[in-house]
Amino acid sequence: MTDGTIEQRDGRVIFRYRRLLNHPIEKVWRSITDPAELSRWLGAKAELDLRVGGAYVLVHRSPDGTASQRVEDKVVRLDPPRLFEHTFWLELNPSALVTWELTPTDEGTRLDLTHALDLADLHAVAGQEDIITILSRNGAGWHRILDMLGAELAGTRHVEDQDLRQRYAAMLG
Repeated sequence: MTDGTIEQRDGRVIFRYRRLLNHPIEKVWRSITDPAELSRWLGAKAELDLRVGGAYVLVHRSPDGTASQRVEDKVVRLDPPRLFEHTFWLELNPSALVTWELTPTDEGTRLDLTHALDLADLHAVAGQEDIITILSRNGAGWHRILDMLGAELAGTRHVEDQDLRQRYAAMLG
């Protein structure tokens, strides 16, 4: 899969990704909006009230499975099966929006994902952590999520790319 891009302008950071998926738009839509489908490939329990203003909840488990963290976001825009936009870690990043745009193609579906947030939000929650580290982790994280989605749709096993964080850190200079 191709890497995404990271753009910084006017105090905002914008991550952009494109995936060409050999599956009909309806199947891709279900994979990103049906809680059972989402839970299966993402590895986090999902709850979704699929309407503008509805809750979009992911319950993340710790790597050892002993703890969980419930993250509640909100659906901001919705145009099934083409557009799904939601907040992202709203409590920590009130400016952050994730937009999933689906476009039918002759071969299946083009998925464009955008994650945009204010640098001020990042600085407010960064503590001692370097902003480049946070941004490269986010960039690699979205890449990994899209790889997991692609593997799920293709019926294959996701293989982790160990160099993702370094590649996204290099994009930031």
